[in-house]
Amino acid sequence: MLIHEAVNRAMETNNYITREALKKYVRLWIKPSNSAFGCIVGGNGKTASTCWSPTAEDLTATDWLVVTQEDYYEVLRE
Repeated sequence: MLIHEAVNRAMETNNYITREALKKYVRLWIKPSNSAFGCIVGGNGKTASTCWSPTAEDLTATDWLVVTQEDYYEVLRE
């Protein structure tokens, strides 16, 4: 899925996005937001932060997924 498709779906369902390619290396989730703080990023059990800075590869990737919070925590248990 393209990033704009994942963001739109996540916004509609109040969920998160991540990339398939990232799941192997880092447990990362992004909460799309239109707030002044920008997207909220969390992962690997660390405190969430704001102001995500995507790479060009992130923006052009086709492996974006929409995940629920339960999905994210299930991945952490793997």
